[in-house]
Amino acid sequence: MPEPSDYWSTFQQRLAELGCEPVLIGALAALEYRLTPRFTTDVDFLVRSLDGVVAAFEAEGYTVQAMAEPGGEPYVVFIRGKGVAVDALLVETDYQAAAHRRAVNKLLTVEDVIVHKLIAWRAKDQDDIASILAAAPLLDAAYIQRWATEWQVSDRWAESKQRWMGS
Repeated sequence: MPEPSDYWSTFQQRLAELGCEPVLIGALAALEYRLTPRFTTDVDFLVRSLDGVVAAFEAEGYTVQAMAEPGGEPYVVFIRGKGVAVDALLVETDYQAAAHRRAVNKLLTVEDVIVHKLIAWRAKDQDDIASILAAAPLLDAAYIQRWATEWQVSDRWAESKQRWMGS
């Protein structure tokens, strides 16, 4: 079974060809900023459009599941098969739009990886934050604080800074 790091760029290119404007998020984005590596089982993208994604990947032999509100357009598509797991999440919120706009080389900025991880806050997300902060990147702390406040996770940001930055 291929590792996500082996196939993410192929899927990023294919989603781009479909007009989705994919930006790498999730664990693979975090790996770009972490001090130490970690394992992941899938690839996550934030996209501006999901138009044509289901049909294109089904035609290529993948199993594709689109999630949508009743009567609505899909907001996430899960692509599975051939040993791969790819999730494409549609930009839906002001924050997601800002994160997508700020991406550099089709990769979330370190600040946006942290904000995503603060929102999710699973053990692996906390580990990502700890390892990113241990790498001591230059951060726009005001930007992180703004979105942490907006998403009502500023307590998590304060805890993260105290635990892993000593501030």
